[in-house]
Amino acid sequence: MLMLADNVQTLRQLATLRLSAASALVCQGQNVWVLADDALVLQRYNLSGDWQAERVLLPGELPTDAKQRKRHKPDFEALVSLPKDHLLALGSGSTERRCRGCLVEESSVHIIDLAPLYQTLAGYFQDLNIEGGVVCREHLVLAQRGNGRGRENALVLLDLPQVLRDLQDGQLSAAALQRVVPVLLPALQGVPLSLTDLSVSPSGALYFTATAEATESSYLDGTCLGSVLGRFDEQLSVIELNRLAPVVKIEGLAFQNDGRLLLVADADDPAIASPLYALDLISDCASRD
Repeated sequence: MLMLADNVQTLRQLATLRLSAASALVCQGQNVWVLADDALVLQRYNLSGDWQAERVLLPGELPTDAKQRKRHKPDFEALVSLPKDHLLALGSGSTERRCRGCLVEESSVHIIDLAPLYQTLAGYFQDLNIEGGVVCREHLVLAQRGNGRGRENALVLLDLPQVLRDLQDGQLSAAALQRVVPVLLPALQGVPLSLTDLSVSPSGALYFTATAEATESSYLDGTCLGSVLGRFDEQLSVIELNRLAPVVKIEGLAFQNDGRLLLVADADDPAIASPLYALDLISDCASRD
């Protein structure tokens, strides 16, 4: 298992977002789309973090009471940029209510049934908890977050052409599943790291974020001890790990075209708005793999 490096990558805060519980983001040209796990909307910002617009993903309103809101939220944890600049928001699958997704097209939003795929994935993990996703080559790669009982971090590789066919039918199916790759991560201050998001660099390297959260539940939050940024090689082995400062729960990352990373954090407090960070000093070492 690769151990944490001594060096620390320092995040620079760009803006404070108009939502709390930011869980994923995607860059499309000059647009930054941000998802929250306790909201029914998708927000659009520019690259500086200035708010631009909002898209409704699901109708209705969530309860204001924190416990009721947690129980009823769709728990959108992953956001993927698809061909034609479509966006796919994915629920975590950690409860039956959280097995919905939304396909966002230019002028419409379609609800996607994730249960056919998630029911199959539940056979691989003690606690299914999908927290990230990205298109990488001919795959849609999902990040299974191992913050549940089994501490099972993994990459789930789906066949992208099959995924696109499934989405036309309003679902994701087990027919797209190609393989599940376990991911071994160390602990940070005694707390195991668990995957929170994925992004592909301009050179094609697959990066990830992971956080150390003191909980053994995929449902209940815990104290965050910090987050890391890492990189996989072409065989999907972890070959780089760097701590991030400040100590925040990083839940989303996305590369811009110039190679700069944008990241969002979740304070697990509805009264605290999520920050948008930039990371300018990252070195993309994929050419040396």
